[in-house]
Amino acid sequence: MEKWSFLDATYGFILNHRDLQPNIGLFWYFFTEMFDHFRDLFLWTFQINATVLYLVPLALKLRHEPLMLATVLTGLGAIFRSYPCVGDVAFYMALLPMWKFGQKFMSHNFVVGCFFIITSVLGPVVWHLWIYSASANANFYFGVTLAFATAQIFLVTDLLFAFIKREFCLKNGMTFKKNGKEARMTLE
Repeated sequence: MEKWSFLDATYGFILNHRDLQPNIGLFWYFFTEMFDHFRDLFLWTFQINATVLYLVPLALKLRHEPLMLATVLTGLGAIFRSYPCVGDVAFYMALLPMWKFGQKFMSHNFVVGCFFIITSVLGPVVWHLWIYSASANANFYFGVTLAFATAQIFLVTDLLFAFIKREFCLKNGMTFKKNGKEARMTLE
């Protein structure tokens, strides 16, 4: 059985979330703040959210667009991983230029860009204040990581909505008429 011990050291480590070291993800803070008797419940809830919760609905919606499905699932996986790193974010962001044609349908570019710039500056600053200067606490750093995750969620959902809007426009045209008057397309 010794030759299979690598499974627990790699996948078991990620699935069981044993190390509570702070990172750019969301897991570490929740697991340090919760009571131990709720650990299994939250561990299952977080892992289901990170792995399979979005898989079936997105696979059904994007069944004819496997590249968009892969991009969105890679982005969601990078957001909700138990131990994410900047490389995970960079990987799915490297896939975004494939969807350049949908950028005119995206509505949160400025907000998401500002969030990424602000959190990229504040993250290392607050980390230094917390770990090295001892003048801040974990809540400040978690606030930055929460804002970073929110920006990523806005980016992925905006990309998905832009793709859906583009598909609608390709099918129905760019101009819309309702009761003979020019109409505006919105998502409700």
